[in-house]
Amino acid sequence: MADQPEKSEKKYPHSGHRVRMKKKLLDYGGYIFDDLEIVESLLFYALPRVDTRPIAKELLTKFGSIKGILDADSAALREVKGIKDGAEALFILLRQVSLRDFGAPGAGNFRDPAVARDLLLRVYRGIKSESVFALYIGANGGMIDSEFVFRGGINSARFPLRAITEGVIRNRASGVIIAHNHPSGSVFPSSDDLITTDRIAAHLAANDIELVEHYIVGSNECAGILKRSLYSQNDKEE
Repeated sequence: MADQPEKSEKKYPHSGHRVRMKKKLLDYGGYIFDDLEIVESLLFYALPRVDTRPIAKELLTKFGSIKGILDADSAALREVKGIKDGAEALFILLRQVSLRDFGAPGAGNFRDPAVARDLLLRVYRGIKSESVFALYIGANGGMIDSEFVFRGGINSARFPLRAITEGVIRNRASGVIIAHNHPSGSVFPSSDDLITTDRIAAHLAANDIELVEHYIVGSNECAGILKRSLYSQNDKEE
């Protein structure tokens, strides 16, 4: 049975929108939401009878990203009209969840395949359609930032190589890890996966950017294919 607005919310004009947003989240997973929809939906739980979309839009305009909102101090958050104790407390808690789950910025060595695989398996949990994820890392292997850069297969002609390059430059990262999932659950790379990996590595190298690894994420497995791809290329040359 679909969720119904509580009796006390029947007169609230935005209750139907909230139900639709919740259904969209449960049906398709959070990755389908853009940043505005994520912040708007989070604020539902702190501001029960308020149109949260304008507040979310102002927060993103002021702080630039979800990470910027979570990193903002109390005084800066309070400059946004509509942010009160409940919303501020929510963002504080979310920041702590982020730090404890993924480690503080710069912490951890994502050049270690075990660390990267653990993160990627959690990131892709519940995602059923093909998506490409980028993890921007510093010289010491610590995470600077991460994002989904494409909704679709990595071998698609529409795959935006430029988006990854811009992400590395924007975050002043020294390298990038990319990943894409196989909804079938298999982590075995196709010939197109190998060819695409070589193409991405060459494009990034031309911009002095290191492709640290390219992972395929399956149901309960995660496998790096960059070295396998390079071996394939060497075999061709021989």
